[in-house]
Amino acid sequence: MLFGFLSPKPDPGPPPMMHITHGKAGSTWIDRLLRALFRKQVAPRYWEIPARFDLAKHAVHSAVFMRRETFLDHPELAEIRRFVVIRDLRDTLISQYFSMRDTHELDPNGIVQQRRDILRSCSFEEGLQWLLTNALVKQADIQRSWAGSGEIILKYEDLLADDLAMFRELFCDRLAIALSAERLEEAVRESRFETVYKRKLGEEDAKSHGRKGTPGDWKNHFTPDFARRFDAEYGALLIATGYEQDNSWVAAVA
Repeated sequence: MLFGFLSPKPDPGPPPMMHITHGKAGSTWIDRLLRALFRKQVAPRYWEIPARFDLAKHAVHSAVFMRRETFLDHPELAEIRRFVVIRDLRDTLISQYFSMRDTHELDPNGIVQQRRDILRSCSFEEGLQWLLTNALVKQADIQRSWAGSGEIILKYEDLLADDLAMFRELFCDRLAIALSAERLEEAVRESRFETVYKRKLGEEDAKSHGRKGTPGDWKNHFTPDFARRFDAEYGALLIATGYEQDNSWVAAVA
């Protein structure tokens, strides 16, 4: 037998896997990481949830904005390996404001342009209030639906603090994905904010979709009155997701 002419075994690729999240929770960052790791195995991102996910064509489905109830309505996803990423809803709101007003890609349905027009026609706090009432509900519903579900739920803030260790634990230990340490480290490094945007996390560029990225930016923008409004709408969800133990944060807003 001429062993030298044997073809190497093809890479079997990743098992079916899904990254579930909501807007402004590092979805672009983690999508970039998954594409660096799994390339053509990753499906194009969705503007809308498809009627059926084609796991034969694409094993990895990234940055899917999906409530748990919708997930459970898809029997083809019953055995898929999955993880959920959330972000402090206060920072989600602030990031959403600047993104919608200035930098977000326009969508086919015209929703982004409609919201951009509204936000540019009113004051900053009026714009925050409009988003709080009319737009943040989607992100909040996704968070609420997964909280306490027993699924793997990761916080954007924790991932930023120790990305390599947390992604290694997620992919290699919890999801049992076969990845070499070298391949994972390379993908994590090339996907980081500093690598992509050529500036440090926290250095603001108002014209960039990666405007700032740092946790706690809401403290620079919330007024005492708006903090009370936010708490009335979503204070219980901040507690349910572990971002606050009670509503004492409201009184601390200067």
